[in-house]
Amino acid sequence: MADTTPKDWQANQNRHTRFRTIVGVLRKYNVFTNLARQKNPDQVRAAFEELGPTFIKIGQILSSRTDIVKPEFANEFKKLQDNVRADDFDVVQQTIETQTGKKMAAMFASFDEQPFASASMGQTHHATLLNGQKVVVKVQHPGIDAEVALDISLFERALPLLRYIPDSSVIDLQEMVGEIKRSLFNELDTSIEVKNGSRFYRLNNHDDIICVPRVYGKYSTQKVLVNQYMPGTSIQHFLAQVAQADAADSHEYDDERTYLAHVLVENFLKQVFEDGFFHADPHPGNILLRELKPDDMGYRDSVPQKHGKLGKRQLPPYRLVYLDFGMMGTISPALMNGIANVVVAVTTENTRQVGKAILGISNRTGEVDEEEFFNDLAPFLGQYYNSGLGDIDFQGLLFEMVKVCRSNNIQMNPAVTMLGKAFGTIEGIVELLDPNLSMMDVARPFARRYMRENLNLRNELEDGLLATLQGLKDTPKLPSRLLSALDTFENGQARVNIVFSHRKMFIDRIDSMVNKVVLSVILAALIVGSSLLVQSHPDNSWITNIGIFGYVAAVVVIIGLLIGTLHSWYRHWRSK
Repeated sequence: MADTTPKDWQANQNRHTRFRTIVGVLRKYNVFTNLARQKNPDQVRAAFEELGPTFIKIGQILSSRTDIVKPEFANEFKKLQDNVRADDFDVVQQTIETQTGKKMAAMFASFDEQPFASASMGQTHHATLLNGQKVVVKVQHPGIDAEVALDISLFERALPLLRYIPDSSVIDLQEMVGEIKRSLFNELDTSIEVKNGSRFYRLNNHDDIICVPRVYGKYSTQKVLVNQYMPGTSIQHFLAQVAQADAADSHEYDDERTYLAHVLVENFLKQVFEDGFFHADPHPGNILLRELKPDDMGYRDSVPQKHGKLGKRQLPPYRLVYLDFGMMGTISPALMNGIANVVVAVTTENTRQVGKAILGISNRTGEVDEEEFFNDLAPFLGQYYNSGLGDIDFQGLLFEMVKVCRSNNIQMNPAVTMLGKAFGTIEGIVELLDPNLSMMDVARPFARRYMRENLNLRNELEDGLLATLQGLKDTPKLPSRLLSALDTFENGQARVNIVFSHRKMFIDRIDSMVNKVVLSVILAALIVGSSLLVQSHPDNSWITNIGIFGYVAAVVVIIGLLIGTLHSWYRHWRSK
């Protein structure tokens, strides 16, 4: 007991000190207020930088979650840089050998002691397996999991500060913290990325010019990830070359950029409508472009012709390489069918049809006024229908869509939200490569093919036949039913139900007004009654005290009503 008590005391001291630090910085930069009201992103970024690695990682996660924060916040968080000192090689070696239970010499023919990248969660080294395969090894920093768990728990403890924030919050901070917590803990568990990477490799490697690094699960553990090394540079460099060519009115990259755009679109849609498993963070940093030389392996690879044509065609001398499988999306067959309905509905440019398709893949968290939802949805869909690809801000569109759904008691399926974000990211790359190519134009045939392939023709025919038979059976009854309806009108027994939007709000407002009127009448009666008691029995102190008590009670209630009214006005003013 004597040995553990000082350690427990020191741990509690460290916890309390860290909590005071977090709360102090959050208050200093008004983090909760700024996040809830989506204002002053530079102040939030400064706070995260001051709070260290865990919060820097939180900001980096939010930089790709425009379904949670506004695009201005996402762009500000992209400026966050990891300033984490790399661990010494002996620390890395100890982590690898402890995790795998093997000596490094039994796994690697060579291992670069200096990492080529170091981030908040871990660092990455080049290495070579005993069979000569070049790999990259990502190793977590020691104790980072405990540090993250502590910071997240303390961040959650600081959430009661929300009571000081007006109710006009733009985002749900509780939901945001929950999303961050899941993302951080998933990233800390490397085994999840191992499973994701292996599945993505199996489904997409060598799909046209797509390449996926192999994950070596044999050498990977919860804190160590070993991937096949694949050379290449971020596609961002090629996009910069394309921009320069456009500025110079050069057509040097026309064929390559068009081919890359079509491959990215068709492969992503295959991930969605065929695999039901897609890369949820396909930003340019996670996509490499590798230019092949004649002596490189795969330079003369060929694949079957597209669109059912016979024979094979040779692949162009470049490859697209996907990286980082920590954030992946999974779509069930039922959800896939719903997404296909949305894509097909967008073709009709009918707001009600699109809205009903969205409701079909969402959850209702309360009473939903569908007409009000359709009315709120119309401006965003109109913007999409009438704008060119380059004119649409997909990040802003996704954030506003999520906000509209939330305000109408509709919760979008998390997989749909991830898909929307990934869709916008890919389309942003495609728009730079080939402005004339629209993902929606390519998505519609995919969606229609999916619906056609998954259509149970026999069931549809049976349902149609039953509906027809029921209609034929009811047809002879139409004259009698029409006569019955006319009799009802003639006898004055008809009722008309009028449905209008915001009826619940209207009824609540009427209810509140009636309550106030009733309370005012009671207060007036109390004041009059108290006055009569005081005046009619001036010599009886007991009855006089009852009258005075009535005065006091009436004054207290009136002051309470006045404070409530002023507070309501203040909240309304703050929400503007």
